[in-house]
Amino acid sequence: MLAVGNATGLLLNGFISRSLNHRRTVGLSALLVGTSVMAVPFVGSYATLACSLLVLGTAVGVYLPSGIATVTSLVRKQDWGTAMAVHELAPNTAFVVAPLFAEAVLLAFEWQATLWLIGGVQIILGLLFLARGRGGELPGMVPGPLVVVQIVKRPVFWVLSLCMCLAVGASIGPYTMLPLYLADVHGYTREQANQLLSISRIMAVFGPFFAGWVTDRWGARAAVIMYLVLNGSALVVLGLTSGTALVAMVVLQPVFSVFIFAPGFTMLSLVLPPEHRSVAVALIGPLNAIVGLGIAPAFLGHMGDAGLFHVGFFIQGVLLLALLPLMPRLPGGRVGHDG
Repeated sequence: MLAVGNATGLLLNGFISRSLNHRRTVGLSALLVGTSVMAVPFVGSYATLACSLLVLGTAVGVYLPSGIATVTSLVRKQDWGTAMAVHELAPNTAFVVAPLFAEAVLLAFEWQATLWLIGGVQIILGLLFLARGRGGELPGMVPGPLVVVQIVKRPVFWVLSLCMCLAVGASIGPYTMLPLYLADVHGYTREQANQLLSISRIMAVFGPFFAGWVTDRWGARAAVIMYLVLNGSALVVLGLTSGTALVAMVVLQPVFSVFIFAPGFTMLSLVLPPEHRSVAVALIGPLNAIVGLGIAPAFLGHMGDAGLFHVGFFIQGVLLLALLPLMPRLPGGRVGHDG
């Protein structure tokens, strides 16, 4: 339900941001997310829980196109890679902080308090952004047929869509399934598996800065190639090894998995005019949600049920490496130095 809502919100973004502009849409998304999160503890059945998560996913989905448009409006083109890296601090930090925050709250309160606190803080941040936020004054664009055709006829859009769909799956899938893989296949305890995953996610917080630096220095295409080689190879090795090599890949693969997003969003901003960027993100987003949040974890889960976890990771790695021949279709050079 979160994935379906996320895809819906991404598609609705153009209609909302056209009336409100991107900055106000970012603030509205924060208010809706906070409200829907605070409402979750009051649900009384599975059906109402599913509906509340659908609303939450929609509120989250509304954010991303306007968030990217707002970030790129605030900084000069030469610094887009670094700016996107800073933006990517949010999800990567959340992977580390969210479970720790939940455990800390549960020491003194019931589970509902976690959601009330997160929702309340989100509402406050939304109000602050509406009052003092800058950038994103440009109105959004409804993804009408003419705009969609202008975007989808560009080969770079489809190459990036494919890259980012597989990248989301190669990030979320292993994150969800690695503890089970380590425990069931390699005999690790739950504590050992979670400890390794936590270490890797702490390191992954800093990964986008390296990707942003590569993007600004050598170009977005070089950063995307670096991602495909490193993460694809790590997943292949993850499925083939044990012992020290396995531990190294468990720690490094999540770090490599975050390298794609800063150069990917930078490249979209580079090849599309400002009024088309949020529409392009809205078009890519549902594919990311379906493949990355839905199909990839389910695929790994089914492979695990069949006793073939290692084959699942191997296939994910091979799919990323198979994208390398498509890289010449992406623009090269540094942002602001070629088009």
